[in-house]
Amino acid sequence: MQQSARDYELVVIAAPQLDDQGLATFNERIAGWITSGAGTVTGTNVWGRRPLTYPIRKQQEGIYVQFNFQLAPGVSRELERNLRLDEQVIRYLLMRSDEI
Repeated sequence: MQQSARDYELVVIAAPQLDDQGLATFNERIAGWITSGAGTVTGTNVWGRRPLTYPIRKQQEGIYVQFNFQLAPGVSRELERNLRLDEQVIRYLLMRSDEI
């Protein structure tokens, strides 16, 4: 791991239509994006299906998943690009852990 890697926290709201197998595949895909950028996933926490405060893309609920990982700062842009393009991602929030 490079010395310039930073700790990040990512919270993703996934589409509520995902079943258990679909959610596992979804989590593996996001972890794959992180590891392809020479990052390491330190933890994954599925918060479960929860109602949204307001409708997003005509969805009333979503599946919340939290990822903790280490990644080089420049690679986070590619991760965000992939998250924006993935149709199963309703919303996401990517934060550096030292800024929380």
